[in-house]
Amino acid sequence: MKVHIEGNLYLESDELSFIIREYTGKTDKQGKKLCKTHGYFNSIQAAVKHIVKMKVKESTANTLSELIQDIERIEQWIESKLSV
Repeated sequence: MKVHIEGNLYLESDELSFIIREYTGKTDKQGKKLCKTHGYFNSIQAAVKHIVKMKVKESTANTLSELIQDIERIEQWIESKLSV
């Protein structure tokens, strides 16, 4: 499985785990796409929680109320990605 989240960020899976990877747009000498792995997770829910945490860390909030607004915006963004 390889699911696009946004930009160069993807949720992937192997036989053991779910993986969040961010592709750099570069390739190695063998032509393999280079990426930064943000983590390995035992469930999709754990991976989604990590994505929320990544987005919260990007916040520029200066007050608690601004941070809460950012978290609500991030949760709405996640829900919009998951809705079918």
